[in-house]
Amino acid sequence: MTSDAAPTREFHLGLTMSGAISAGAYTAGVFDFLIQALDEWERAKRGGIPGLDAAALPDHFLGIKVISGASAGAITGAIGAVALADEGRTPRLFPNGGIQCWLPKLYEAWVEKVQLCADAAGEVDFLSTGDLDGAWPKPDEDYFASSKIRQEQDKKGPPAMSLLNSRLLDAIAHDALKVAAVRAPRAYLSENLHLYFTLTNLRGVPYRLAFTGGDYHMLSHGDRAHFIVTGLGGWRTQSVFCDGDLGAGLAAAWLAPPPPPAPPASDAQIAAAVADAAAKRDAWKDFTICALASAAFPVGLSARHVFATTADYGVDAQGRFRRYPDEALADTPIIEPNWAAKGDFPFMTADGGTIDNDPFEYARFGVKADLKPRNDPDPASADRAVIMISPFAEPKPPLAQGMPAPDVVSVFRRLMPSLIDQARFKPGELALALKPDHASRYLIAPSRIEIARDAAGDRMLDETGREKELDARYAIASGLLGGFGGFVAREFRDHDFQLGRRNCQRFLQTYFALPGVNPLIAASSDAAKTAFRALALPQTDAAPHAATKAARVCLIPLVGSAQEEVAAPQWPRISQDAFDRLRPRIARRYDKTTTALIEANITNFVQYWAFRLLATSFPLIGAKRLALDFVDAAILSDLIRRDQIEGFADVPCLVETKDGATRVVLDRDRMRAILAAIVHPSNQPRSASMVLNDLKGDPAFVYQSVKDALDRLTQPDCAGRRYAIMRAPWRAWEEELYALAARPPRLGIVNAYRTVRQKILDGLAARFPGARARREESGAAP
Repeated sequence: MTSDAAPTREFHLGLTMSGAISAGAYTAGVFDFLIQALDEWERAKRGGIPGLDAAALPDHFLGIKVISGASAGAITGAIGAVALADEGRTPRLFPNGGIQCWLPKLYEAWVEKVQLCADAAGEVDFLSTGDLDGAWPKPDEDYFASSKIRQEQDKKGPPAMSLLNSRLLDAIAHDALKVAAVRAPRAYLSENLHLYFTLTNLRGVPYRLAFTGGDYHMLSHGDRAHFIVTGLGGWRTQSVFCDGDLGAGLAAAWLAPPPPPAPPASDAQIAAAVADAAAKRDAWKDFTICALASAAFPVGLSARHVFATTADYGVDAQGRFRRYPDEALADTPIIEPNWAAKGDFPFMTADGGTIDNDPFEYARFGVKADLKPRNDPDPASADRAVIMISPFAEPKPPLAQGMPAPDVVSVFRRLMPSLIDQARFKPGELALALKPDHASRYLIAPSRIEIARDAAGDRMLDETGREKELDARYAIASGLLGGFGGFVAREFRDHDFQLGRRNCQRFLQTYFALPGVNPLIAASSDAAKTAFRALALPQTDAAPHAATKAARVCLIPLVGSAQEEVAAPQWPRISQDAFDRLRPRIARRYDKTTTALIEANITNFVQYWAFRLLATSFPLIGAKRLALDFVDAAILSDLIRRDQIEGFADVPCLVETKDGATRVVLDRDRMRAILAAIVHPSNQPRSASMVLNDLKGDPAFVYQSVKDALDRLTQPDCAGRRYAIMRAPWRAWEEELYALAARPPRLGIVNAYRTVRQKILDGLAARFPGARARREESGAAP
């Protein structure tokens, strides 16, 4: 292909992958199928698909020139780039046929290896304690700091860097970089493929703006890493923004082991070859470290130490400079940092998604033909677009009224989640991506369909006799625990990976299309336009634009294996045994982490042992039990709410019968929400009022419906089921208290007292019923 300025029928594509924690498995699945579809289209163009004439294909060209990612999106972009270079890995199939994954490196990293609790003993996982055993990792397995940063290794060993064992990510990165041979470039990838990873620079870059009334000083913590990878693609194209932006160059050929120097080779030649190979290997390692730095979720995962220089924020000899994706700043270095001294500038990083979780603008500017005007959104003339992959598509209600409480601890606990939520709030970008008549930006988000069922659990039919479909309340399995829940079980990540593949296929068939009047499509044959006509938009997505109402042709025609329907994955559930295995593993990790933190920060002998005993030893009042109860309840509550643990799928609905007609008052999803609210870190029974307070925001929940639901689950037909409810032997303010029968409240001294006290009060009430009645009439508290 020729340069961007030539009058060719090319469609320029950029990809943006949002931060998603464990839901990155979904993003990886989307990327996996997108590459499969493009590979199969290229194979068809070469006549490599039997029975398909290349002349019958749409003859426009589509190429990818920029990929931006934050957090999990950066990880997917980095491993995806390496996977695109690896010649030795071929698609994997399911045992019964069909494509399981097109790029095995992505599947292995996101589904098989990244796990909270490994299936086999001795495997590294997030809860293993190898990072706290006092030994520094081997240099080639250490991905904490860039290669140019010299690390001082304390004899005591490395400190506790995160609540989870981040060396698991180091091992995954190390394995991903193992490439035996590099494949030929793909025609649809840019010759200079640009990758952007967002970073949170904890050190901060200083700026000074001079005003007539004085100077304004500020620090910028929103940073990014820019890499230009050659050898992955063969598309000769240009990007005004990316080509003029400072970045680090990488060659795909550097991934494979270099050939030995041709004999006869001197010692100096051999030493030079070894040094050159090490430098190239380190360049790719630094690339991977930047991706890990973008995914360094605060406290949970280890921060990373990234090397930079003050020159990386200035202007180089070729006139390239640090560009900002903003119409006012993109074409000139208007503001430059106010350095006290120039030179090396290494900095510690945290999750890039904390500040910029959807780096859409880097991709949008990367595909621009000119820096000033916006990309043409008209379907009749659009020739470039950005696809944003965003795994979090589930509703997120605001906190209940009065929450958080005004105390310091409650406000502080809500601060970080608020900052993360705000980083994901991009109304301008998302609103346009959702419009079907806007052809310069698109969104792929999780969507899962399930069959509607009645109160008896039978499948419901629509007016045509077909099974009635509805959007599932929860689309991805990794959405629990704010996105960390996918690490709990491989089944969750595998579901999301396959759902990503399925959603991408449907997106390419339905949404990613242009009308026949668009010049890119118009020159294709009528047969090609007919054969690869896009599916009709859903009624809810009907667009007012005349060009969109016309027949649309897929921008990426699905051929070969990409044409075979990706099966809808079954909703995953873990067993109770699998859940029970988590607590002892979490307890061991807790013990090692708290001990390491206390040893590193407390030197006074008395204070040291006081903290050790309080944090890890006392079973009744210690912090350990409180922490474990909190984590245990948080995981189980979300698993129940989302129907991701066995035993809760068939919980009965709450129904009422009136005038011979039966009406569902609370469906199964809402019944599970009530059960989830019963599970509390205190492991104490809860009243209907307490449960209702946790369920504010859904008008279906009122006091009586919640009370009726709890009473319904105490009935004999629920006995022995995981969702069975028991009544506690004491009450609170005359309200009955409930608990899961499988998780009865601990007896303890306090609860024993409450039980005896309640029996005495009930005995007195039975003996003197008039006194109780007068008290209830007066409204006095018991």
